[in-house]
Amino acid sequence: MRMIVAMLALIGMTTTGCFQVQPQTLPSTTMSSWGPAGGFTMSSGSTCAGHATLTAGHTSVSDPCFTGIDDVVVCTDNSTVSPVQCSPGTGYLVISGSGSDMISYSRVK
Repeated sequence: MRMIVAMLALIGMTTTGCFQVQPQTLPSTTMSSWGPAGGFTMSSGSTCAGHATLTAGHTSVSDPCFTGIDDVVVCTDNSTVSPVQCSPGTGYLVISGSGSDMISYSRVK
């Protein structure tokens, strides 16, 4: 009996590694909401993140996911510990920092 249980356990452990499910990409979704404090529109599915290299401390990124000055954007200097300023606009993001640093950016909302 123990031999049968051991064989079934071995077969089960061997075959579980063979069954793999391919990851599925979720469709893009747009959601709008309104409340007493105001409203917003949020889109998912499209990535609005990347890297940009500054030229003389400034650069601009063009991307339609930036919808205006109400966007919440996170920017980080990957090269050194230096302050970074990100200003979103309709269809673009202006990044200011120091020198030729590499900046990572992401639109949160």
